[in-house]
Amino acid sequence: MKNLFFDFDGTIANTQEGIINALEYMATTLNLNNLGPDTYKKFIGPSLQDSLQKFYPDLPEEKYAQTIKTYQSFYNDKGIYQLEIYPHMKETLNTLKAQGYKLYVSSVKPESLLHILIPHLGLESYFSGLYGASDDELTRNTKKAILRYGLDDSNAESQDSVMIGDRMTDMEGGIANNVHTLGITYGFGDRQELADAGAEFIVDTVVDIPEGVKHFA
Repeated sequence: MKNLFFDFDGTIANTQEGIINALEYMATTLNLNNLGPDTYKKFIGPSLQDSLQKFYPDLPEEKYAQTIKTYQSFYNDKGIYQLEIYPHMKETLNTLKAQGYKLYVSSVKPESLLHILIPHLGLESYFSGLYGASDDELTRNTKKAILRYGLDDSNAESQDSVMIGDRMTDMEGGIANNVHTLGITYGFGDRQELADAGAEFIVDTVVDIPEGVKHFA
């Protein structure tokens, strides 16, 4: 393996606080039902559009753009900084880079925010490319499309690459692009979700990732 594509939310950082606060702001501002933290945790991973379709089925599609903008008005200003990098993440990234892997981020978070967050967390020296959703979160917003974009831009070969993430969407995006899939259980998914989505291998902690990657050697 040569190329490792990391999900961001629930894989590199715990972003639950900021995302849930932004969703609650969105619901309050637009007079939507507040679905509560347990349901809003399930928004983390898939695109916001997909989660709106699933959890607000009565919301007309023509209101998605306004709803996403309302969410972004809180998240892009305040919620973005309400996060914590997972323990041992920097050491793990350093180990992987020292072992010769090229590291990338592949996230449904808007790409412009990744260019703020990765330096904010002091991780810019580890990653060779940051690939995310379009700023409207409607045009390029699936893990399949974002990973394809990252593979093409980085000239990475699918057979030499691993998608690392915590949700079924990460595994599905990897499989759709013929990329190996490494699931992690410390984020917002669980072992059963990852296995059902086709994860080739699953690890439980950040420090297990380098050994997990070696599974594909």
